[in-house]
Amino acid sequence: MKEFYASFKKTRWFPLLIGILAVTLGIFCILHPAAEMERLALWAGIVLLAYGLLRVIAGLLVKDNRKLLVMNVIYGLIVVVLAVLVFANLTLIGKYLPVLAGFFLILSAIADLFRSIVLLKNGSRTWWINAILSLAVLVLGFVFLLKPGFVGQTFGIYTGVTLLLLGVTNLIHFAQFGKK
Repeated sequence: MKEFYASFKKTRWFPLLIGILAVTLGIFCILHPAAEMERLALWAGIVLLAYGLLRVIAGLLVKDNRKLLVMNVIYGLIVVVLAVLVFANLTLIGKYLPVLAGFFLILSAIADLFRSIVLLKNGSRTWWINAILSLAVLVLGFVFLLKPGFVGQTFGIYTGVTLLLLGVTNLIHFAQFGKK
């Protein structure tokens, strides 16, 4: 676990960038909850592309940890491919955006829960804040996935709140990894 923690420290700027991006987009969604789904799909594609590229870069920066390198690069490339698919199919993606967002949020929450475990094992006293926020994102991800019609009616607000939680979680990760 210490090896993973050392690798996370090398890419500690990654949660900062994702946090800022998620909080910014979350605020946009809350301020414009009725934005058309196609426009939200375009923003989702931009976020996915940025997130995927940052994961690839983060993976390449941790060359001394082969498992983390492969995990980040593969995950990042999958997200980049998803972004390209979003750009190629904006209307279709807009129609299914709540379900797709649910899958993405669930995957992100699971990754954040893993980071919380790493923080716990490395003596962080505030690891539980990350765990609680990650669980909240996980629950909202399942709401997006299981109730897309309901979420679709208020997608902008749900997306904004969820992105704010995801962003705050990443900003907390950034702050905690910088302490040790």
